[in-house]
Amino acid sequence: MAEIDSEREELLGKLIREAREHKGRQPKECAQVLDLSVQKYHTVESGKYPISLPELEALALYLNIPMGYFWGSEPLSTTPEVDYQALIALRHRVIGVLLSQLRLRAHKTQEEVAEALDMDVSLIKEYEMGQTAVPYLRLEQLCRYLDGHVDLFMDDVHGPLGRHEALQKLSRQFHRLDPEMQQFLINPSNMRYLETAKKLSQMDVNKLRQIAEDLLEITY
Repeated sequence: MAEIDSEREELLGKLIREAREHKGRQPKECAQVLDLSVQKYHTVESGKYPISLPELEALALYLNIPMGYFWGSEPLSTTPEVDYQALIALRHRVIGVLLSQLRLRAHKTQEEVAEALDMDVSLIKEYEMGQTAVPYLRLEQLCRYLDGHVDLFMDDVHGPLGRHEALQKLSRQFHRLDPEMQQFLINPSNMRYLETAKKLSQMDVNKLRQIAEDLLEITY
């Protein structure tokens, strides 16, 4: 029986280890996925364990990485580091500005809001300056009084949370499609059809009507 390339074994083990570390997982967690002891799992990453394709698939699914990564056709996705403390501080200031705008649209003074909600007016001022965090349930209360909605204060599509929400929504929409449509969308050879559909969707009705009439003339 021909021997397996030892360098390839070591490389595959190294790729598995790097994928695990990239996702912040511990050897114990991956060992549980493969139903191996931690000691045995270490032989996976050292290239001494004859890992099977189904086991690789299980790891790829658990670590949320593409199978192509293991044979070099796809890289690991990189997520930019987020400074969470700076993000929270910035969001407090943004929420303060939005709260002030909502109050002005409702034609209310800070004093009126404070009196209606039995609050100190200085706290309203601190909220609007972004100096004090607005508790979520208090924000709901303010929105009800000012005839607004909490959605107004959510991070938009350009922020980290907004991008995350948009990606999650896109994923849910994709998985609602039937398998045949999913395969059509991910097939690179269909890209030109998708680009054409996108261009058509951006045209006004009159332009589309003209294209349809031109096609009918060509057909007949």
